[in-house]
Amino acid sequence: MTVTAILPVPMVFARRRDAVFAAVAGVSPLIRAVRALEAAADVVIAVAVPLADEVAEALVGQSFSRVRVVVSDSPGERVHCLAAGLAAVDTSHVVVHDLQWPTIGTGVVDRIAVALREEAVAVMPARPVTDSVKAVDSGGVLTATLDRSQLRTVQYPRGFTADVLAQLVHRHRSGPFDELEAALSAGIPVTLIEGDDEALRVELPRDAGYLAALIATRQDPPVR
Repeated sequence: MTVTAILPVPMVFARRRDAVFAAVAGVSPLIRAVRALEAAADVVIAVAVPLADEVAEALVGQSFSRVRVVVSDSPGERVHCLAAGLAAVDTSHVVVHDLQWPTIGTGVVDRIAVALREEAVAVMPARPVTDSVKAVDSGGVLTATLDRSQLRTVQYPRGFTADVLAQLVHRHRSGPFDELEAALSAGIPVTLIEGDDEALRVELPRDAGYLAALIATRQDPPVR
């Protein structure tokens, strides 16, 4: 089954261009994410107008054969980028990624595709919570230790049937948009799959050093 990955590059990154284009361990977050996604899927980069030329320039010289760039309607928020990406998709299953998660675990996209093939409609990689979780009262006093066995952290990328994601996007015209919260609010069943221990959300450029160290431990392929 073919899946298409949508990588939004929304307007918020116009104020944080380093989070998209600045090299970390020799490769920008944009190119690193596209490489990982293209290994398992067709890729649509859906970009806000002010960032479109820079995205196109960043792709020059890369040997991508399964990547397209589309430009979102204004004002170019995440939801508008997803709508533009969906309009360019010709598959029934999609994977949505987030540039703030620049490392993608080996096999995650494949596991998402398998879950969608087995009739899941929304799929999230997840990991068990391993930290001790405490409850506190309004005064900040610790009151209990919570049972973490029922808790999970969710990651990117995330999978959907194209029609379900279109439904969620259509219902949310503007403002912050999170696919998981939208799915839960709409009563969409969410299937959890095994995530990646080393996947993490980073704030660039602040976390560039930490991300570079993590990439070094994962022995990333040489820069092309």
